[in-house]
Amino acid sequence: MSYPKIALASLIALGGINTAMAQGQVQFGTPVRANNAQSNHQLPLQISQPPAGLANGAEVVLISGYEPANASQSGGMIIVNVNRPGSKVLLVLSSYEKIQWNVIASPGTNIVGIIVGGHDKPTVTTTIKTQAWLADLPYAYETENRNFKTLLTTLNTRMGVKKIDVFRGSYAIPAALSINSMDPPRAALTTADPAPQKPVTDVGFSLLATDGSKVRWTLSGPAGHADKTYPEGKLTAPEAGRPLYRLSSDQLEVADSAGGSATAITLPPNFPRFSWAMDLAYDDKRNIISVISLGGEGFLYRFDAKARRWLDFRSLNNIDLFSLAYDRKMDRYVAWTDQGSLLFISGDGNAQGSKEIASRLEGFGRLYDRGNERMPRLTLAPNGDDIALLYLQGGSVKRIWHYNVKTDKVLLTYTAG
Repeated sequence: MSYPKIALASLIALGGINTAMAQGQVQFGTPVRANNAQSNHQLPLQISQPPAGLANGAEVVLISGYEPANASQSGGMIIVNVNRPGSKVLLVLSSYEKIQWNVIASPGTNIVGIIVGGHDKPTVTTTIKTQAWLADLPYAYETENRNFKTLLTTLNTRMGVKKIDVFRGSYAIPAALSINSMDPPRAALTTADPAPQKPVTDVGFSLLATDGSKVRWTLSGPAGHADKTYPEGKLTAPEAGRPLYRLSSDQLEVADSAGGSATAITLPPNFPRFSWAMDLAYDDKRNIISVISLGGEGFLYRFDAKARRWLDFRSLNNIDLFSLAYDRKMDRYVAWTDQGSLLFISGDGNAQGSKEIASRLEGFGRLYDRGNERMPRLTLAPNGDDIALLYLQGGSVKRIWHYNVKTDKVLLTYTAG
């Protein structure tokens, strides 16, 4: 039998498609049907302020996360089953992605209200008699996050909530959650900041103020001149206090005073230019200034302050350093990395090792939104095995932690009032 040329080409093409499909099969997801019945039980979301006493005598249940875990199977519906007979419950629900919250309550459980928030407007469906309010709430799936503190502060300001009784947080919120009991009480579920502890030894150190003066501090706070302001790096001086060396517009400068005129120190032709110069430190033993930069792969530069000449530079091999300090007692530098580690560097500029400690700094996680922001910079004041880690904001010292290299222990020792 003969076929027209066009028909024959079509058969060959179809045969090729079938062969390709057989070799690499593809499959779509199961269809998700429209749930029109649920819309009959959808609660109107009020934009007015919830009653100030709404949380009085109620257990506060917080469920929060970035997105629903089952969006491809159920279109983003999450079932919340609250089984707290004899209790009043305030339900707080927040997410980033759109979620259809379906709330169920057991007999005798009194849902006094539902506060819901999300970047994409959520919906709430339920057959129980209650009210719901739409609020500007961030999502927070971990307690050690600034968003969690912001969320608690918002609830406290609006309704006097001081603690969360039940917290279910996860990046992808499960398709169904059952609330049957309260969580054990813990400080992380309250609005209170962690309390500082008294150090075993109140180690002293000096901080270089913005005006170029050196101020004595201890792990417990300032020893004097509490009204001073402090730069977040980029300023250093020898033990004698003068001259001052600073980083300005990605350039190293030297000046006799903080407000005085400065002289730029030009880099040699074969040195990479400063790009995101982050900090500098003065080695009093060798009279050497070391500068760290962030741009590109990152570099460590060394300048001989006595001979007034550049010595060398070396690549940091993409290790991002935010701050740098020299420890005269151990003759080494200590740096703070973008991964929350202390990096130890020998006096001549060689990497010695690192230690991750950010995860053990009490209250540190609530200073930023982990996953969406860079880890905060910490100023370091090393003194042998004792290292003070300071969080500065607006020129003021807000937190001090103490890390002991020998014991490998970390302690929060100071918080600003």
